[in-house]
Order: sequence, then C-alpha cells, then structure tokens
Amino acid sequence: MEKDSPDPLIFAATLLAAARDGGARKTDRTRARLLAALARELGSGLAWRDLKVAEVTRTAGLAHGTFYRYFPDMPAAVETLIEEFSGFVESHLAATRAGAETETRQRVEAATLVFARLFRRNAGLMRCLIGLAAEETAFARAYRRLNREWYGRVAGAIARDRQDGHPADDHLPAAYALGGMIDEFLAQIYLRREPALAHLANDEEKVAGILTDLWCFGAYGGRSE
Repeated sequence: MEKDSPDPLIFAATLLAAARDGGARKTDRTRARLLAALARELGSGLAWRDLKVAEVTRTAGLAHGTFYRYFPDMPAAVETLIEEFSGFVESHLAATRAGAETETRQRVEAATLVFARLFRRNAGLMRCLIGLAAEETAFARAYRRLNREWYGRVAGAIARDRQDGHPADDHLPAAYALGGMIDEFLAQIYLRREPALAHLANDEEKVAGILTDLWCFGAYGGRSE
C-alpha cells in the first residue's frame, strides 16, 4: 500500500477517499463527506442517540443546512450508514470466498481473519452496531434485517459444505450461535479490552485460528475438509 493510501479496511477512510474522488459527482462527494464524518463521530465512541447535526457537519467541513439536503434527520442518516457499512463488511467477506478452491477450514479462516481485522479497525462503529439489536427503531430493525440475511447465507454455506441432506434452515440456529460467538469474542478483545485476552489484541491471525477451530467443531462436528 502506498504511504498516502487509505487503509481499505477502515470504513471512514474509504468514505473519505470517495469524497475526494474528482471524477465523482459533487453530490456524491458531499454525501460521502457527511457519511465519513458520521462514521468518525461514531468511531470516537459517541452513542448514536448523542449525535448532533452541527457536530457532524463541522467534522465534514460543511454548512449545517447541507445535512438536510441529503437526510431528513439523524436516524435516517445513521440507518443509511448502517446499510452501507454492512455492505462494506459483506463485500470484504465475499472477496475471501470468490473463486476460492480451498478446503472448508481455509475458507472459514480467511473470512474470519478479514472480519477480525474489520472489527478491530472499525471498533467504534462495531460497538454502535452491536448495541442496536435490542432497540425498537427503524434503525435497529434495518440492522436486524441485514443480520438475518447474513445468517441465512451462512446457514446455506454450512448446508452445502456438510452435504447431509438437511436444508439451510435446519442450520440457521447454528449460524446464529456461531456468529454470536465470534461477535462476543471480538467484542471482549477490541471493545471491552478484557485483560485476560490482552495478549491477543495484536495477533489477528491467532484470533482467527481460535475462532476457526470453534467454528469447525460447531458447524461440522470437527470436520474441516
């Protein structure tokens, strides 16, 4: 990576790169600036309910009224950010699967490593997302919908790999359980900074290896071919 190139796994940096794209339309660049500012505010640890339009536009270097040309209110802006961040994560995970002629364990470990890296680099934003599941808002419902779609794809992958004649829906509980395990383990390391796990904070490969072992036992009964 070139010295001045943004880290492609940091969502706010990716949005800022889009905002600086001279070949893009001005409206697209302005929208990207607003979303980048929103991501940075959430990344600082601020709860989404505490976000202020004035702070977001100040961070973006834009006039206060510009925000309302793109979003009717803050919940709508955050919901947009959620959907785009989820797509960002999914695109990186999909890239680990595309054209991969590898064993199941290798595919799982590659995807888990990318997710651990995404989680670590976007820890503030992940903190916000994880906290939304229990809320009854349009924002939370959108997040849960995206989560369900993701777990459906995971269950389908387990069904294809196991080839045991069971439909994907039969594997949906395992997909939820395993996904929750990964989220919680990464949250302990990168969000709550559990002292007992501090030695893993800078060893993403080790983290991915531990989670892959548990995933293979949970999804395939220990089979990893």
